[in-house]
Amino acid sequence: MHYNWLDHIFVLVLMVIIPTISIRTDRLSKDMMDDLPPKKHLFYSNGLMLIIAAMLILTSWNISERSWLNLGFRWPIINRDLIMPIVLIIFIYLSDTLYGWLDKEYKINKIKELSYLVPLTWREYSHYVFLAFTAGICEEIIFRGFLVNYLLSYLSDYQYAAILAIVLPAIAFSISHLYQGWWAVLKIFCIALLFGWIFIQSGSLLIIIIIHILIDLISGTVGIGMKEDEKLV
Repeated sequence: MHYNWLDHIFVLVLMVIIPTISIRTDRLSKDMMDDLPPKKHLFYSNGLMLIIAAMLILTSWNISERSWLNLGFRWPIINRDLIMPIVLIIFIYLSDTLYGWLDKEYKINKIKELSYLVPLTWREYSHYVFLAFTAGICEEIIFRGFLVNYLLSYLSDYQYAAILAIVLPAIAFSISHLYQGWWAVLKIFCIALLFGWIFIQSGSLLIIIIIHILIDLISGTVGIGMKEDEKLV
């Protein structure tokens, strides 16, 4: 497939600039957290930024007259190779969630660290749902549909092109979530690897978008549950 200069800029931003900014800023200071707008504003502004980024990529894709099927806009090819990565995603996510519930100190620290970002009431959650859906759809279009295809195209002469096309976006995607801590980066990296594998095997974004949205929706309830259970905040 032919890629234009705009695509190259997208890749530079996704794989270099955003991860670099994430590493340099790491976590927000107390002063920065105090200056943040209400959480519902963060949910909507972050969601809208993801929509804009995805729309720019889709516009570039359309201008270049590439096949929408290659981007993953088609029904998935269902086969047995999809079972194991889906099971592993469920296992990783449930294990991490269970650990959070059982380890009281971990729960306290996690809620305090991410209190500026995660919903802690059902009212906040009603706004968070918008971000959960936009992140699930737009991030998969960006990091799997676009970035995996881009790397497959330019690494096609290498023996391990498919592996690199899965691993490199997973690194960029997980590092962009560094504000959640290094443990979260590791968890997200493993899940992102499996998302990439599912995308290549199924040829579709549908399965990973659904799983991504479900993970975000369930994750949004964890803070509420921990707060109500332990009265932490």
